[in-house]
Amino acid sequence: MTLSAAAMMLLCGCVVFRHPPSSGESAFQQVPLSRFPDFGDTKDRAALIRAAQNSLSYLQSLNKESLYTIGDRQVAPALLAASLKEFIKIAGENLTADEFKAKVAEKFEVYRSIGSDGKGLVVFSSYYEPVFKASKTRTSEYKYPIYRRPPDLVDVNLEDFDAKKYKGEQVSGRVDGAKLIPYMARTRVEIERALEGKGLELAWLRSRLEVMNLQVEGSGRLEFTDGTVMRADCAGTNGLAFSGHISALKKAGMLPDGVDSEEYIKSHPELDAALPYTNARYVFFELNPLEDASIGPIGTFGGPLVGGRSVAVDTKYVPLGALAFLESTIPRFDSDGKLLEFSHVGKFVMAQDTGGAIKGPGRVDYFAGTGEEAKRIANRTWQNGSLYLLLLKAD
Repeated sequence: MTLSAAAMMLLCGCVVFRHPPSSGESAFQQVPLSRFPDFGDTKDRAALIRAAQNSLSYLQSLNKESLYTIGDRQVAPALLAASLKEFIKIAGENLTADEFKAKVAEKFEVYRSIGSDGKGLVVFSSYYEPVFKASKTRTSEYKYPIYRRPPDLVDVNLEDFDAKKYKGEQVSGRVDGAKLIPYMARTRVEIERALEGKGLELAWLRSRLEVMNLQVEGSGRLEFTDGTVMRADCAGTNGLAFSGHISALKKAGMLPDGVDSEEYIKSHPELDAALPYTNARYVFFELNPLEDASIGPIGTFGGPLVGGRSVAVDTKYVPLGALAFLESTIPRFDSDGKLLEFSHVGKFVMAQDTGGAIKGPGRVDYFAGTGEEAKRIANRTWQNGSLYLLLLKAD
């Protein structure tokens, strides 16, 4: 998720799923062959196969069955894995675009998300892996800490209590006597400094805005002043409601429309000071070595995300690890970063991540990759489209 206006709409939940499926009802409807999307996605095949193999490894590692209703089929991880195996086999063959489309149509059934309106409307936003300058010690320039996960933070998987009612849902908090209560909000951490001096500081950034941006994206690369580079990966959150800081500032009349939000905040220190009051959710991190710069951050499924091939979904409706296909438009830029157009895209992706504001079958967050080019895509993406799942045909 990103600082852009598009992502702020995402974080504020502007798209509401009006008709959620009842228990056991599917959020996907089977598509007849005559209405299949154009599956002629032949670009960047190596990245596609890598992402599919990552999903396959995840699905094969699962030690419990979690059934999803997709169309009229009950879908377990074994079927998702079998679908990926067949897809990887097809993608590895030297097929033309037409041959590839024909093979996919022969082997797979296709299901379209009913979307946020019950008619297939899916809104796509985008997120990326940012890169920040950082220090391993507090200095006059680097004075805003990011924290490791506190030892008293507890995560509860509600699905363990009622798999049908709480599919994909989790709460976080801390234990107080015999009760689980909410964890401290952002203002307690950043204004009251409730975690200061407890040995939880991991690194220091240059502004509250950078800390907020890192937390909104969920992970990022830190370029330290001593020349080392590490990845800050999400290690948990306080579990409180996620809201968009840009939207909050605009609603309060503190941020004008039509300005570069990030640059405006940088030039107005009073806005940086107001940030802790805009978003109660706080994200904790862990630092990991960046052994291979070409490998993306870790997604919810436990493996690396692949730029352009990984998406975040609501796992209440979309199985993590699933093979999917999206149709939408994405921004295109020239070499100077100037927006040229929004062009149609149809591509295979893997459901490998989640997001605090990605709720319902009508919301998908597209992982654009790492760095400035990915940031430009993420900052300008808030587009309508369609999402499909592919399942291997029954014998």
